[in-house]
Amino acid sequence: MKNIIKNESFEVNFLSDTKTIICSAIEPYILDEVFKFTFSEISEFVEVNDVQKFVFDKSKLTVFNQESMVWYHVDWKRKMLNFGLKKHYKILPADNIFKFSVEMGKKRIAAENPDFNFNDFDIRYFDTVEEALNA
Repeated sequence: MKNIIKNESFEVNFLSDTKTIICSAIEPYILDEVFKFTFSEISEFVEVNDVQKFVFDKSKLTVFNQESMVWYHVDWKRKMLNFGLKKHYKILPADNIFKFSVEMGKKRIAAENPDFNFNDFDIRYFDTVEEALNA
């Protein structure tokens, strides 16, 4: 495992044998500018490396920034698709309100961005990083 990014909000590692990035949120809330900056750094890595799977561990989050999530789906994921990154596996906090907020956020993204298609991606949810890695 190779650490590619470490800052106040994220730890991002690359597993070359499985071509997987593990992005772990390490703070309960992440500012939009930190989120976008970090994910822009991740894109630079994806552009020059063969990355097949992105595991996003959100289990430490208590709240998410809706603006960040819209950008993450509509802009960032589309850009990553151009580099072959289609698998996006997520670990959510064990919090039903957070999970409900995610579902509402997805509905909002779909309604406000009709040209964005969630089905272009392999998006799955897991309880642990280990489960996501084994999928």
